[in-house]
Formats: sequence, C-alpha cells, structure tokens
Amino acid sequence: MEEWFSTYSEKLKAIGHPIRLKLMVGLMSNECNVTKICKGLDIPQATTSQHLAILKNKGLIKGKRSGTSICYSIADDGIKAMTKELMEKTGCVSPCEGSH
Repeated sequence: MEEWFSTYSEKLKAIGHPIRLKLMVGLMSNECNVTKICKGLDIPQATTSQHLAILKNKGLIKGKRSGTSICYSIADDGIKAMTKELMEKTGCVSPCEGSH
C-alpha cells in the first residue's frame, strides 16, 4: 500500500507544475507532436521537451513515433480522468483541440 501512495504522489507532483499541467490539458483531446504543443501553449520547444520528458518518465504520457516526430498522448487512464474532471469543473479547453 505504501508503494501505491509513493507512486501516485510522484505522479501528482509531476503534474503539479503549471507547465506540465498545461501539457496534460493540451493532450486531453488529441495526440500532439512537440511543434503543435508549443504553438498551442506558447511555450518554447526546449522547455516543452524538458517537461514532456518528466511526464513520460513518470508514466503519465507516452510517445509514438510518427515519421520524424513523436506524437504524445496521456498514458494513464486515472490521471486522464482526473484531468478531464478538472477541465470540466473549470471550463478549461485544450489548446491542442482540433489539431492532429
């Protein structure tokens, strides 16, 4: 049981940063590559890549190679459900909505 608390505490810490939370929200509606994420969130590519790496390392997102780029999506259904709930409660809209 302690391991579960530790694991999910680390996942929640990872999305506790404003940029990483924006990334999670941005990935709710579609898979996105780094370029589309950067445009949608207005975050520099280097910063975006660093934060995506943290989320991926914690198992919150996954990357799938598509040609020369990697498309990212949310990997954890529990975190996706929680993020969706937060978005619905606050009226937040995904910045990647409509991009593929």
